[in-house]
Amino acid sequence: MFKDLDIFLRAAAAILQGTDPYSIPNLEVFYPLPFYFLFIPFVSLPAPLTYALWSALSASVLIAMLRRRVVWVALSMPVLLTFLLGQVDIVMMALFAALRSSIAAGVALAFLVLKPHLVLLLAPWMVWRWWRYDRRQIVLFFIVIGTIVVLSFLVQPDWLARFFARSGERTRAAISSSVWGLLAVLPASVWLPVSAVVVAAIVVWAWRRDQFDSVAAAGLFISPYIFSYNLLPLLALNLSRRVLLGFTIASWLAFGVAAWQLNDRAAALITLGVLIALTRRYRSGVRYV
Repeated sequence: MFKDLDIFLRAAAAILQGTDPYSIPNLEVFYPLPFYFLFIPFVSLPAPLTYALWSALSASVLIAMLRRRVVWVALSMPVLLTFLLGQVDIVMMALFAALRSSIAAGVALAFLVLKPHLVLLLAPWMVWRWWRYDRRQIVLFFIVIGTIVVLSFLVQPDWLARFFARSGERTRAAISSSVWGLLAVLPASVWLPVSAVVVAAIVVWAWRRDQFDSVAAAGLFISPYIFSYNLLPLLALNLSRRVLLGFTIASWLAFGVAAWQLNDRAAALITLGVLIALTRRYRSGVRYV
C-alpha cells in the first residue's frame, strides 16, 4: 500500500538532501521536479502519520466535491486505487473543479500542470479561453508557474533535461487507459498513424465544442500517459447519478479485463462513456447538479 506516496516522499527527501531524485536507482520518478516540492512538508513525519493524513485529505476532498453523490463512486476502482497507492488524483479533481468556478483558476492550472498528462489539452484551451474572456487568470497562471519553475531551477539547474530523460522511459501509449490503448488492437504498422489521426479529430471536435467538460474529458481520452486512477478528474465534471453509477460499474469491468490482459487499456471505455454522455446531455440542454 501507498507505493506511489512513498515514491513522492523519497523524491522530496532527496531534494532536501541536495540529491538528484531522477538518479535514484529503481525509483519511478517521472513527474516534473516541482511536483515533489508538494510533499516536502511530510518528509519529517512518521510514515504511518503521513499515510493517515494523506488519506484523510483525499477523503475530505472527495466528500466535499461530490457530497451525496459520493455514494455512487466511493467503491469505484479509480477511487480505491488512489487510496491504496496514495496517489494525488483526488486532489487534482478539486483543482479541475476550481478551473471552472474559482476566481483563482489560474493558480489551480499552475498546480495542475505539475502533473502535465492530465491537462495536455485542457491547459492550452484554458489559456485560449482566458485570453478571450478573463486575462487576469493568465497573469495569475504565469506568476505562479513562473515562481515554481524558477525555484525548481535554483534547486536543480538540470532538472528539466533529467525529467525528459526519465519520462521517456515511461512511454506506454499502447497500454494506456486512453484512445491510444484502445486502438492498440490494430496491427503495429498502422496503429500509430491511425491513432494520431483519431487523436487529432478528437482535439478538433473538443476545441470546436468550446465547453469545459468536453475538453477536460477529451484531454484525458487522448493522453498517452493515463492510468485508470488518472480518470478521477472526470468526477469533477457535471455528471448525473446514472453516469456516476456507470463510472463505477465500468471501472470494475475494466479492472477485470486489465487483470486478464495485464494492461490498462479497457479503462479508456470509461472516458469514452463519459464523452458520449456529455454529448447527449448538451444536445438535450440538460444540466445536472
